[in-house]
Amino acid sequence: MKRKILIVEDTPAIALVQKHIALKVGYEVDVAETLAQTKILISQNNYFCAVVDFILPDAPNGEAVPCTINAEIPTIVMTGSIDKKTRDTVEKFPIIDYIIKENKQAYQYLEKQLKRLPRNESVKVLVVDDSISTRHYIVSLLLRHKYQVSEAEDGKQALEMLAKSPDISVIITDNEMPNMNGDELCSEIRRLYNNDEKAIIGISGADSSELSTLFLKNGANDYLHKPFNNEEFYCRLSQNVDMLQQIATIKRQANTDYLTDLPNRRYFFEQANNSLKELSLKKVNGALAMIDIDHFKSINDTYGHDAGDQVLKGLAICLKKYFKKYLVARLGGEEFAVYFADETPQEALKRLEGFRYFVENNSQEFSKEKIKLTISIGFSTGPVYQMDTLLKQADQKLYEAKEAGRNQVTS
Repeated sequence: MKRKILIVEDTPAIALVQKHIALKVGYEVDVAETLAQTKILISQNNYFCAVVDFILPDAPNGEAVPCTINAEIPTIVMTGSIDKKTRDTVEKFPIIDYIIKENKQAYQYLEKQLKRLPRNESVKVLVVDDSISTRHYIVSLLLRHKYQVSEAEDGKQALEMLAKSPDISVIITDNEMPNMNGDELCSEIRRLYNNDEKAIIGISGADSSELSTLFLKNGANDYLHKPFNNEEFYCRLSQNVDMLQQIATIKRQANTDYLTDLPNRRYFFEQANNSLKELSLKKVNGALAMIDIDHFKSINDTYGHDAGDQVLKGLAICLKKYFKKYLVARLGGEEFAVYFADETPQEALKRLEGFRYFVENNSQEFSKEKIKLTISIGFSTGPVYQMDTLLKQADQKLYEAKEAGRNQVTS
């Protein structure tokens, strides 16, 4: 279900631009031109967030802002100017942000904020501070921006929470705490996680010019001195979350096949070889299946490369679902691989035969042209603990399957 946004703006041209941005991001949009219309729409709908003009015909002193805030709608205020009186009025309320309309970057910034809010719902942040009041204040700032939040009262408890919830992305930590200081916590986190895996923001009220350097040298990504400005807090936090997501995107692109969205050859070899090293210590065998589409060249020649791509994508989707417990990859062209780290050869072969049968009987659903196809599968198991060797063996079995008439599993 789409998230709904309320735009409160009395200038039609500006409201149109804001609506266009919100639709582009993926929201359902309602527009109110007055405070009276705003109240009616709020009574009839549940809104994910709101963009509110500070001055309206029936709300000249920012009265629309407490209207959305009191309805517990996360609110971005847009105003023509931000003099001291306006700023003081706006900052009385727990808003997400305020944006000056005349700023050239205003609408680009609005789009960024509207994209960030849904994203933040999946970002986990851990707040570490022995002061309950400070901790709760920071938590309130984070919840306003829809982050998932956990709390810890010292470094030791923080490490325990990270062990239980390794998907925490950002740690915001005070320095002066019992049991373990913030800079020590940074060192421990960096012993376990790299900078591109978790972001650490150090905070402290101590008057020491060297503390920021201490934090950064011990692995923090950023530092804020208490009491900090809320806007700066949000900007620093957003930049660190953006950095983590950009790195994750680069990693995913480097490790993923562009067409099928399966892991690529590079990632497959890296993960499978790591697994084989572990299996060698346990004296347990891994296994590999090589899967090849029969007569794929003739599919491209007869139906065109677009149809061939559809076939590859369709097969990849089925591989993901059918072998979701295992490591699956596209090695190149029409060749795919499935690595079995913890499975008996008998069970692996049974599953592979089931998949071969499924493709034979359902492959017409892979493409608009309803192309029927079959696959050949070569299977090999250890004791072999190098992927290159295991791959050669599976490739030989695949060749035997092709020579024996295709559409079969050979082991």
